[in-house]
Amino acid sequence: MNGIKSLYGILSKNTEMQLPDKTSYKVLAAIAVLLIMVPCCIVVGVISYVMTEALLEVESPDGGILFELQILSAFSMIFGILVIFSTLFFSSDREHFVTLPIPAHQLMMGKFLYSYMAESVMEFLILISVFLGFFLAIGRNLGLMAALNPISIISAVIGIALIPLIPLAYCAIFSLILMATLKGVKNSKTFFRISTVFLLLFAGVFLLSLRGIGEINVENYVESLGSGTNLLTRTLNVIFFTVPWLSKAVSGGSILYLLLYLAGNAGIVAILYFCGKLLYQQGLYTAASLGSTKKVGIKDNAMKQSSPFMASLAKEIKVLTRTKAFSANCAYINLLWPAGIFLLFFLTRNKETMQQLIQQYTDGLGRAKFLVALLVIAVSFIATALNSIASTAFTREGQHLSLIKFIPVPYKTQMYAKAAASFIFTFPCLIIMDVVAGCFMHFTIFEGLYYALVMLFAHIISIFIGMSMDSSAPYIVWDDEYSALRGNLNTFFNMAVMMLIALIVGAIGFVVYEFLKLPLSVFYAVMFIILLGGAVYALSACPRYIVLHMKKL
Repeated sequence: MNGIKSLYGILSKNTEMQLPDKTSYKVLAAIAVLLIMVPCCIVVGVISYVMTEALLEVESPDGGILFELQILSAFSMIFGILVIFSTLFFSSDREHFVTLPIPAHQLMMGKFLYSYMAESVMEFLILISVFLGFFLAIGRNLGLMAALNPISIISAVIGIALIPLIPLAYCAIFSLILMATLKGVKNSKTFFRISTVFLLLFAGVFLLSLRGIGEINVENYVESLGSGTNLLTRTLNVIFFTVPWLSKAVSGGSILYLLLYLAGNAGIVAILYFCGKLLYQQGLYTAASLGSTKKVGIKDNAMKQSSPFMASLAKEIKVLTRTKAFSANCAYINLLWPAGIFLLFFLTRNKETMQQLIQQYTDGLGRAKFLVALLVIAVSFIATALNSIASTAFTREGQHLSLIKFIPVPYKTQMYAKAAASFIFTFPCLIIMDVVAGCFMHFTIFEGLYYALVMLFAHIISIFIGMSMDSSAPYIVWDDEYSALRGNLNTFFNMAVMMLIALIVGAIGFVVYEFLKLPLSVFYAVMFIILLGGAVYALSACPRYIVLHMKKL
């Protein structure tokens, strides 16, 4: 056990970006907490409160918390499989650790413990919000004594710490078995594609759970949770079998179910330990053989000459598309925006609220147009920051970052190539989103072009602010690509800054239209001028700032 703790300490100190000792970064940290973490936790707590109150009416108080905990468990497994898999078998420190006199299973448990803690920080906060919402609803409806049951509170505290454990343990066990059984496979992409299979299976079960509830709405779905007929919950209750025990321990104050929950978690960890003892060493041999058999060939077109800018841009695009972590989390995640907008309008097209909004917008009601414009601007800022292409522009170079000083390409050329890569993967998806929304909302040609332009301006601002932040303090000593994304504070801070800018721009628009009562055309003009000015400033000032930092790297 001491060996596992020591390994965890080494990994946690050497594989996470430390907050730079700058006042600006401390301010950014405070902004990130206030604008991202706190609102997220509040929203989750409110949802938990409302669901618990709704299910109390059908005498199923644990139905809501059970569903929320199962959903969190499912997402922990879906998004944790690649992280666990990469950490256990494809991390850059593998060659260093395997030469040390450390038992393979202890190395595996140390890596698993590190991944568990690093991946679960935000989930711990969300779980706190889930349980707070639950206890507030219980206290309001059943009395303070029911909410302050000591066994229930202890069970909730234990649940906060252990809910992510079994999903990630499943990921580790699955990775060990997969590496052992597919040792003849010589392409690592086969292993990484498994997360897509998990996601599709989860989506399929969720869609099946909508069958038989009548009209698809929140009320009917909550009723299916309370009656115990929801297919998704029933399926997840089998997979994550300890969660129902925890929900009964929390809702009923049962010490028996709490002990069962602890025993179930201990049993899964024991299985992981013995699987590691039997299979991890063999899996490391398989991972090593994948690297040793890789063939490198030179195609004829690889010898063709291209401009320094096009060569730098091609390099950026290849890194983003050929690296699993970057392709899934940076490049292709942008497709979710147009797909999400389409589903939002398609699934709610017959709802009274959506029909009223579309009708009001079509009729030229100023407030509807005002709200749509603000939403478009906010999404433009957030979408660019969310994919983190700009805010990891220099972090992606890793320990080879110093090469940007020695290759025969000017700093500005390299910088604009990185910016162009963000533009290529993000802006077309924003335009598609504009077109999809325009088809449902019946935008005029002028409105569609206006939204496209303000999207472009917001996108440019977000790109260059993200690159400025990453160039000033890039996270270069990372263990694998997932660590580069997860541990890079610049991504988190850039998101907070973009949310702050979106709030400021939205507040100005609110003052212009709602407080000063100026015409809608004036509101449009003010938003256009502010965003255009911000884009021009970003294009003129930020490149100098970025190049200055590139010279100091």
